[in-house]
Amino acid sequence: MIKQYISQAVYQLKNQRILSIITILGTALAITMIMVILIVFRARTSDYAPEVNRSRSLYVKACSTYPDRNKEDGGVNHTSLTVWMIKEVFYPLQNAEAVSAVTPRSQQLVTIAGKEETFSFPALLTDDAFWKINSFRFIAGKPYTEDDFTSGVKKVVIAESVAKQLFGGAEAAVGKEISLDFVRYTVCGVVKDVNHLFELTYAKLYSPYSSNVEAAQVETGSTEGRYMVTILAKSTHDFEAIRKEINTNLERINEVLKPAIVKLNGQPDTYLEQMYRVDGASPSKKGDVLLKYGIIICIILLIPAVNLSGLTYARMQKRLEELGIRKAFGATRSQLIRQVLNENLILTLLGGAIGLGLSYLSIWLLNNWLLYSNGEVAEMTQAMISPIIFFIAFGFCLLLNLLSAYLPARRITRMPIVDSLNQN
Repeated sequence: MIKQYISQAVYQLKNQRILSIITILGTALAITMIMVILIVFRARTSDYAPEVNRSRSLYVKACSTYPDRNKEDGGVNHTSLTVWMIKEVFYPLQNAEAVSAVTPRSQQLVTIAGKEETFSFPALLTDDAFWKINSFRFIAGKPYTEDDFTSGVKKVVIAESVAKQLFGGAEAAVGKEISLDFVRYTVCGVVKDVNHLFELTYAKLYSPYSSNVEAAQVETGSTEGRYMVTILAKSTHDFEAIRKEINTNLERINEVLKPAIVKLNGQPDTYLEQMYRVDGASPSKKGDVLLKYGIIICIILLIPAVNLSGLTYARMQKRLEELGIRKAFGATRSQLIRQVLNENLILTLLGGAIGLGLSYLSIWLLNNWLLYSNGEVAEMTQAMISPIIFFIAFGFCLLLNLLSAYLPARRITRMPIVDSLNQN
């Protein structure tokens, strides 16, 4: 039966060449636009190295401090977390697998002995848990350890491109000294460069925040900081328990801050929620963004579906005599509709295959626009080309086929046999 549908579709493709080509191209363009949106969105939100634990992580970017808990309408201060808050509220979490605190990315001046040239690279100050939560590919050396972090040892992990630029290679860089903002650090490891799409882990330099006296300062009751926190759960089922534990710990530090009070405003967030949270005071706009994506995809699907349904109807009108003869020999309406849907599906799948290829070509050609992140253009990685994307494309092909072929097929097959046979 499948061979029959394929041969029939090939026959129609040859005899109704223009209409068939337009159908395939219309499908291809619709699938291309949808897949470009989904590929970029998935690349920004799914688990990819080094951010392999996005799906089971929670995030706290900022907080709000009210000077008087009974007067929350004035004097509020929105800021990032302090080391004191992190040590009192987040590091003690029992339901978390790991907790990491990181400063915002900033530029650091780099110099090396014997060279007058000064370099500037994006840097992150982290703790040792940063390497447990994220999966970096170490080319040489290793990350700083918990003991290193606790001791405030001045070690730094650098990106491969930095190692090549400063020392000629990864192996040559390990054990060498460099100056970060005029403070000497020892290179302990070299990692593969991180794609710009990974906004929470992208940097060229990584060093312990405990090695920076100002960054590591702990002041009881301080509420103006510079850190965000990533909480790795053992499972997504632990999210609620982690949130309750955070609230309990938060109540404890609020007793110290009386009459002031600190609020997290709905945090911790999932990865998607933190992406669309502008600051600690405003709620995440995840719902609004996802709704917009849904509306855009529906429009991209419906407009071609309406146009393709007209083409399908035009193709079927030329086959009225054939359909009338089949009905005269006992074919039911459901059988005829199924035949039309199956034949149209073959054309739709051809268009879908072309569209899937065009979507990757579009990302490659338009990466300056589509993959712009952190002030630079990110690279399309092999991980973005996955079987999941193929099945999503196949699903949209099925939906587009149903929308564009079912109504024309239903209308044509309701025509009386005599009218069908008298068309020619």
